[in-house]
Amino acid sequence: MSHLVLGYPTLQESIATAEQYIAAGYEILELQIPFSHPTADGPVITQACRDAVEKGNITVEDCLGALAGIREKYPDQEIIVMTYLNRIFAFGLERFCLEMEALGIQHIIVPDLPVDSPQAHTILAQKVQLVPVLAANVHPERLDKLLGMGFDFFYLMSDFKITGSTFSLHPRLQEVIERIKTANPLARVGIGFGISTAEQVRLVTTHADYAIIGSTLIKAKMEGRLAEVMADLAV
Repeated sequence: MSHLVLGYPTLQESIATAEQYIAAGYEILELQIPFSHPTADGPVITQACRDAVEKGNITVEDCLGALAGIREKYPDQEIIVMTYLNRIFAFGLERFCLEMEALGIQHIIVPDLPVDSPQAHTILAQKVQLVPVLAANVHPERLDKLLGMGFDFFYLMSDFKITGSTFSLHPRLQEVIERIKTANPLARVGIGFGISTAEQVRLVTTHADYAIIGSTLIKAKMEGRLAEVMADLAV
């Protein structure tokens, strides 16, 4: 599962990068609608977001147009949209969900929106599902509550950190994954934050369905080494 920021370094280049990800065989594209203060993200993704917003003046409408173009060209590619609540709220919650439905987007990641909040219920009433973003210290009672809400995709943080940090895998994640799979054997689990080598991808995918790679790919794009790094990450 690969992450990029729509509009970085330009909208057209981000679309071309998405196509490189698809050609490389990434099963899921996580496409981020940029926000100027992405609180869950580290310096690499934060810089990409700020460049897209402040230099490129990228709007939600711009991103929807890019998504429509990718969807038209690659109708079977699974896409998960990631953004922050401020962007969705300004655009309109229900309107945003209708746009996602029209684009065939089944899952969205909103790190600063608790998935059991009143605002989340507006999204969950649509044909698009939020992806819970959980850390290893999620309280058992809260995890039980979420498991009872029918989510079918979970994003787990590899450890207590921001994106792009050094990699470590918290020992309690295996217990969290087992509880998710016991409650819903068809639920998919991705682990992200800090994954930067093929060895780490192999380690993560012994536990989870997907290794989620973001900062490493975006940094490689910044340095002009994307093809090389994608080849190094292949397992």
